[in-house]
Amino acid sequence: MSNIKDVAKMAAVSAITVSRVINFPHKVRPETRKRVEEAMRETKYVPNRAAKNLVAGQTGIIDVYIPENVALSNPFMMFFITGISEALGEKMYSFLIKRSWNVEHNCDGYIVTGLLTDEINDFYAYAKERGRPVALFGHTDIEEVDCLDVDNVLGASMAVSHLIENGHTSIGMINVAEKKDYTMDRYRGYRLAMKNAGLPPGRTIRAANSFNGGYRAVQKLLSGGPLSAVFCASDVLAIGAINGMADAGLRVPKDISVIGYDGMGHHLLTDPHITTIVQPVIEIGRALAMTLTARISGETNRTFKLIPPRLYREGKTVAAPAG
Repeated sequence: MSNIKDVAKMAAVSAITVSRVINFPHKVRPETRKRVEEAMRETKYVPNRAAKNLVAGQTGIIDVYIPENVALSNPFMMFFITGISEALGEKMYSFLIKRSWNVEHNCDGYIVTGLLTDEINDFYAYAKERGRPVALFGHTDIEEVDCLDVDNVLGASMAVSHLIENGHTSIGMINVAEKKDYTMDRYRGYRLAMKNAGLPPGRTIRAANSFNGGYRAVQKLLSGGPLSAVFCASDVLAIGAINGMADAGLRVPKDISVIGYDGMGHHLLTDPHITTIVQPVIEIGRALAMTLTARISGETNRTFKLIPPRLYREGKTVAAPAG
């Protein structure tokens, strides 16, 4: 089995430089770091993770905070955790899913999702008190918090613009009844697309993010007068809405069009499949994990990115207005 001296000899550097590459890579010049990493691969040297953590004063553990009111069986969360797991595995980090702030243990930092808008400040204060960095799936003005999020304004605007391009001018919206950034952003995107097309905003209903929520919400929407299309802020709402439309004697998309949001698999549960906006959740989970580990390794520049979603055109719930 090779050791640090073997790596140092092959890379033509000192053993101390190899140790720095292992423990403090940001302190080593990129060309030197690359040479040492190549030597490690050639010699099949495996760093002692426990020793590295001891030198750096770290645990090798990341906490992933997902609030108790968010089901881990939710496809969104399963995709999110998959991305985190892949990236942290590559970096030789373990992770623990935390459902409450009340259970204390040592970790190196936090990946956070599912917070209400006014909870972000509280969590940041909690992490700062413990001297640990935070990477947020969402966005905040707190300069010390790294943020990656889906560009929900863009995604909602894409959805509504797709309806408008198909000839719709009377478009309602069913939004999720939660005080979170994504719900406000999707509403802003809906309003923006209508405004850019010279159309007044249609009726908007807020509902629980569930099948029953979508079913009851579309009944309220339809009772306010005819609509040619409905934008649902989640695919679960869209499924409920489609069933409510069927019970009202409306055929999708012949009589009324529907477009959803998420693309986590629920859009494939109806016949026809739901036209929707697909969120790159696995990619964002990976990126958050890589951002946090870089921060732990000494990165000082803040990450703030909005990742564009894409339109799932294979869905068949959007057509030109009837008549």
